[in-house]
Amino acid sequence: MNIIRILGSVTLACCSASLSTILYNYFHKEETEVLFFYGIVPICNLHHNIPTITLPIQNNECFECKVNIIIGYLNKAKITLDICMYMLNHELLANAIIGAYKRGVNVRLILNEDNSTSTWQIGNIGILKKIKKDKHKEYLMHHKFVIIDNKKVILGSMNWTKISVRANFENVFITNNNELVYSFSQEFQRLWKQFN
Repeated sequence: MNIIRILGSVTLACCSASLSTILYNYFHKEETEVLFFYGIVPICNLHHNIPTITLPIQNNECFECKVNIIIGYLNKAKITLDICMYMLNHELLANAIIGAYKRGVNVRLILNEDNSTSTWQIGNIGILKKIKKDKHKEYLMHHKFVIIDNKKVILGSMNWTKISVRANFENVFITNNNELVYSFSQEFQRLWKQFN
């Protein structure tokens, strides 16, 4: 009788796990996007303010179009925006962060060093900000990732600076993969506690 109960429990657990997987896959469509910045590439006609005959469309090579994609994700934040960035001084990206804060999004920022007026302005309006301090001076906080609503993560090689966007070869990866989002959320929480 015990064997039958055990087999029944195992069968029920397997069915439950299978059903959970099916429901997860049905309701959670995994989304990913990759952006590459190629160093100095001309901007598109839209960003040159050159009139076009047809409606302007996104140029896959234009760095400003790619920055606008990142801003679009930041503008969709509703609850939280956790930013862990080695350096951040790109004005448009900083303005999108400030805009999220003004919409009521809970914004937290971790930086390696506070060396730009953009991040000073971010902290000055009330956004929670932590800076890697002197006690960790021999190490860099070199991460570059952003977690949106604990549902999406933006990561890659790129610092959010004008030079990175305009002149470097960089990559940006955007995903809603739960395991990746969870891992980056855990790292953000660990650093948030570590840096005072």
